Amino acid sequence: MKFKQPQSISSSLLAMLLTFSLIAPAMAATEAVSKDIRGLWIDNKDSEKQKVAVWIEDCGTQLCGRIYWLKKPNFDSGEPKHDKHNPNETLQDRPLCGLKILTGFQYTKDNTWKNGQIYNPSDGRTFNSFMNLKSDGALRVKGYVGITLFGKSVEWVRPKESLERCS
Repeated sequence: MKFKQPQSISSSLLAMLLTFSLIAPAMAATEAVSKDIRGLWIDNKDSEKQKVAVWIEDCGTQLCGRIYWLKKPNFDSGEPKHDKHNPNETLQDRPLCGLKILTGFQYTKDNTWKNGQIYNPSDGRTFNSFMNLKSDGALRVKGYVGITLFGKSVEWVRPKESLERCS
């Protein structure tokens, strides 16, 4: 009966540790990318129903988002759309393109960002909000008043084609 020499056991262990040390950073990088919601999101999977795309970015230690693209960036008159429904009259001339509509989002856990607010330029109202990244890669965005029970959720997706930034 032959026994393996301790040297071969330690060689196997060394090979396993070396393999893990090479794979671990790649696994961590993949996980970080999958949780990263920064970048461009569009409001609907169906291209016929898409109206707006939002660019999510760092704003200090939080995330915020700005309108990046509008399907119809101009009023029928040809004038660029502006924040005409804002309850603050001094802000009603702000262009919608580039308007910050997401503010204050902080990563908590489980692919969720909370403590944010979302501004709806269609009616000029601001809502408490949270976002979570779903397993299929869609971003669920919920705006609510008071408690989350009284709110509305939408799903945003990454655009499949290049979008031209509105100006």
